[in-house]
Amino acid sequence: MYDSKKAGAVTVSHLRFSPRPIRSSYLIEDGEASFIGCHQPQFVDRFNLLEKAARGAVFLLNTDEAPEKVWQTLPRSMQEEMLEKDIKLWVINAYAVAKATGMGMGRRINTIMQTCFFAISGVLTREEAIEKIKNAVEKTYGRKGRKIVQRNFDAINASLAALHEVTLPDAADSD
Repeated sequence: MYDSKKAGAVTVSHLRFSPRPIRSSYLIEDGEASFIGCHQPQFVDRFNLLEKAARGAVFLLNTDEAPEKVWQTLPRSMQEEMLEKDIKLWVINAYAVAKATGMGMGRRINTIMQTCFFAISGVLTREEAIEKIKNAVEKTYGRKGRKIVQRNFDAINASLAALHEVTLPDAADSD
């Protein structure tokens, strides 16, 4: 399912991957999602982003908080759910990466977040995923010039360097 509004609004995508063809369509239910990504940090306070997360899921958060400080910025209910479900937390400041690599005045983060997803999801090996993303960039932007392609390549490479796994504490922060 793909539900898209305008830029900066909520987009919900239910993606399933399998080595065999998937012949039926259905949405991911509560407790089934192995990966959840949040591109807009303000959504952390507005939605229960982890309600569909399975035990041991991965949560990727775009945030301007430093990796060692991000835990303290999360709502206590989210911290508790992450600990209860043994969720792995990964963070990136995608806007900083976009700005540093010239991606649309620092607002174009899709390539960056896609790179992070494939780097940590295990759907493909990291190397294969990066190669396929770069091939897609060549195909999509190649006719727009080498400069655009190179900016995207720089963003992909910088994404990997700026992606951090956060070690969770044993308990949620007290109020």
